[in-house]
Amino acid sequence: MVSAESHVASARPNQSRGARAARLIAESRDLLDGRPDSTRTGPPPVLVSRGWASFLLSLDDDELAAIETHGHGRWPERTPPGLRSLLEQAVDVCSLPTFSTPEGSPRPLRRGETPRKRAQIDAFARLVLPLAAHASRVVDVGSGHGHLTREIALRTALPVVGFDRDATLVGRAHTLSSGASPTFAVTDVLRDGLALSTGDCVIGLHACGELGDMMVTSVARSRGTMLALVGCCLQKRRQLSRRPLFAHGGFDDRLDLPRGLLGLSNLAASDQGVEASRAENLAARERRLALNRLLSDGCGPLRFGAELAGLNRRTAQRDLPLLVARAFALRGRPTPSHKAIDEAALWARGEHARARRLSLPRAMLARVLEVYVLLDRAAYLEDKGFEVDLGALFPATVSARNLALVARRD
Repeated sequence: MVSAESHVASARPNQSRGARAARLIAESRDLLDGRPDSTRTGPPPVLVSRGWASFLLSLDDDELAAIETHGHGRWPERTPPGLRSLLEQAVDVCSLPTFSTPEGSPRPLRRGETPRKRAQIDAFARLVLPLAAHASRVVDVGSGHGHLTREIALRTALPVVGFDRDATLVGRAHTLSSGASPTFAVTDVLRDGLALSTGDCVIGLHACGELGDMMVTSVARSRGTMLALVGCCLQKRRQLSRRPLFAHGGFDDRLDLPRGLLGLSNLAASDQGVEASRAENLAARERRLALNRLLSDGCGPLRFGAELAGLNRRTAQRDLPLLVARAFALRGRPTPSHKAIDEAALWARGEHARARRLSLPRAMLARVLEVYVLLDRAAYLEDKGFEVDLGALFPATVSARNLALVARRD
């Protein structure tokens, strides 16, 4: 005999997986909140109490690089049992299926479109079209330059509209459009709401943070609507934190996730970043640590990240003396001596190596945070009577933010 609880678990699989993700995050909040701090004299107490600190600091450079670039599968045999258990739970929560969509011949790049963007749009369009077959209109929220909006309009006879709050982007979308194109409108849906009609298919490719949540709740309130969504940048929201849309077993207080913690979900194991290689990004972070130390010594304590105020982030890819000179000039301060810069660079090299090792348990939970938010949205929609499919839509090499949600009324 199948119990009522078993039936609910099988009928609403995303709620079951979501409960596991919620429990893992709730039970790991001390790890997530215990970010290594360069002003601390020792490792975070949470790592010491678990007996993991000495192991993490013992990792050699090759072991560290293997874990950072390949993720879960490269931890050494001597990994402590508790840390190994956390790893196994993270793997379980993050083991989502992959959407299978038929691939066509690669189309030529359109004006202003990169190869990576084309791959994302093509995969998302293949996901949307079967859903849109039952729609009367397609609404692209956060349409930007309109590449996706135009692709959907080309592949369907339905009315297609793109909404974006940035008038410059909407103007650019109009400029790039021609012929039987979609319509575009300047609309701040977070401020003014999203008015939907029966039969609307709402889509969003890399809908950031609060916008993704708002699309989910708007579709849930509207009759006869459907949704296809790939989320992104969970920390981008007006509120200081994100509260759950769905109650996952009484962990709500520990699932009230602040923006700074949500930003951790942007981490991804990779040897190649979007704009630079891993080696270049690591070196840039060392330079920023050195700059932060110099500015803190000369101007007072400074949180990490504030050292680049007034500078383009790509400036951090330049050599340290130039970066220091520009940062101090912006603040009207004399540039430190070569000796001071060299000493800060030496300190940053050691501090960065230490922080990378001590940050590994938090980094392990980065994808869990992203998957939890996806599952929270899915569980909420399932509770409102939707059938929801989840999975990876395209390879992480195309974009690390590759988790899609498709919802229709059951």
